[in-house]
This record gives sequence, structure tokens and C-alpha cells, in this order.
Amino acid sequence: MPTGRTRSVRPAWTRNLFWYGLLLLASIVTVLPFLWLLMTALKGPSDAVFGFPPQFLPREPTLANFTRVWEQLPIWRFFLNSLFVAALTVTLNVTVSSLAAYPLAKMNFPGREVIFYLLLATLIVPAELTFIPGYILAVQVFQYYDTLWALIFPSVFSAFNIFLLRQAYKTVPNDLIDAARIDGANELRIWWSVLTPTIRPSLATAAVFTAVTSWNALLWPSLMLRTRELYTLPVGLMALRGMFTADFRLIAAGAVMVIIPILIAFIFAQRYFVAGLSGAVKG
Repeated sequence: MPTGRTRSVRPAWTRNLFWYGLLLLASIVTVLPFLWLLMTALKGPSDAVFGFPPQFLPREPTLANFTRVWEQLPIWRFFLNSLFVAALTVTLNVTVSSLAAYPLAKMNFPGREVIFYLLLATLIVPAELTFIPGYILAVQVFQYYDTLWALIFPSVFSAFNIFLLRQAYKTVPNDLIDAARIDGANELRIWWSVLTPTIRPSLATAAVFTAVTSWNALLWPSLMLRTRELYTLPVGLMALRGMFTADFRLIAAGAVMVIIPILIAFIFAQRYFVAGLSGAVKG
């Protein structure tokens, strides 16, 4: 006859098994497209890209597709352009967002909540709606059309990052800020020396989100850039697709080359990424 302890343990074990199975299924669904892309990039000329039943594994794996992409396009130049844009965008965006989030979280002034909710309201506006006025500003007002700055300046502000960092700031005890003020620190010093080190995981999370968005951006850079030497990786790799024909093995190889750098960066920052999201949810 089962004891009371056995009866109490079995439901918990069953629930854990269910959730682990659900997470495993979600992981397979998430990873499968990337694996399919990688297998396509490794296929040779004799391997079918489209067929039924589909051929997942290449019969003779080869790195020739990556070599051909490297030889046909100045990938190294595209990579440096993407790295420059992503690095500056992350630095400016996280700095501006953290400066904006601090008063919205820790300062009392008239209209604070109204400003915050107006910022959140901008999240429901599709980015595509801003492209026409942004294009006019780039060409006629600021005159940074066909420069890498056209990809950086419009991305300095992020309502989502302001929301994320505001939630992180709210978890910091007010006593810590009051103690810094008693010691004579001004608001800028409090932001830099007291609050910024405290919410470092959330800053890393905001940086990861911004880096991924900047690295994968395609539509806006394709509108702004006309000189080939200024192309970022996504824009430059569009040349692999011709008007009438396309070698999907090369396209897959190029896509893998775009994904791998940001994937490596995420692997190194995942600890801060998870901690930052946890802090935002608690806030």
C-alpha cells in the first residue's frame, strides 16, 4: 500500500516530466529551422534542396558553399560594417535608455506616469510606418543618406529598453539612493556609480536585444545604403539571390555566416540575459 509520502511525490514528478517534455518539444521546434539551414549550407551539387521526401542530411557534406560566398562577395567588409553599426548602436541605445529610465523609475515629477505610458504606446506602432518620415529626414534634413550613421542614429532610442531598465531600477532600494545623496553625490553620479553596477544584468539584456535587432536589420539598411562598400551583412548577402535564379545552398551558407556571430555573443551573455529578464519581471 503506498504511503502518504509516495502519493505526495508522484504528482510533482509527473508535473515535472510534463514540463520537461514540453520544453524539449519547444526546443526541437526552435532549433530545427537552424539545423535545416545548416544542413542545406553543407549540401553539394548532387544533394536535393527541394524534394519529397525531403533530404535532411547531405550525402557528401562540403564547405564549398561557404568558400564560394566568401569569394563572390566582400564578406569581411560587410562584417566590419555590421560590427561597427551594431557596436555603436548598442552603446548609444543602452546609454540613452538607461538615462531615460532612471528618472521614470526613481524621480517624482509631474507627468511621470503619463510620459511612461506614452512611451509604451509607441511599441504598438509598426516600425515600417516610420520609414517614410525617416527617409525624408535622412535625405533632406540631416543629410546622412548612404552613410552608416543612417543606421545608427534612428536606433538610439528604444521604448522597450526604457521599459526594461525602468523595471530593473525599481528593484533597487531607495535607501541606497538616499545614502548616496547624503554623501553629496549628484543625480548623474548616482546613476553611473550606484545604479548602473546594480542593474548590470538588465543592461546586458538590453544590449543583447539591441545587438540582435541591429545585426539582423535588412529593410531600413537596404533603403539607406547604395554604395556597396557600406553594405552590412544582411544587405550584402541579398546579392546571392538573382533576379531569375538563386542557389539556395549559397543563400543558406550566407545566412549561417550572419547567424553565427550573434549566436556566439548570445552564448557568452546568456547568464546576464536570463538574470536581466528575471529582474525585469520582478520589478
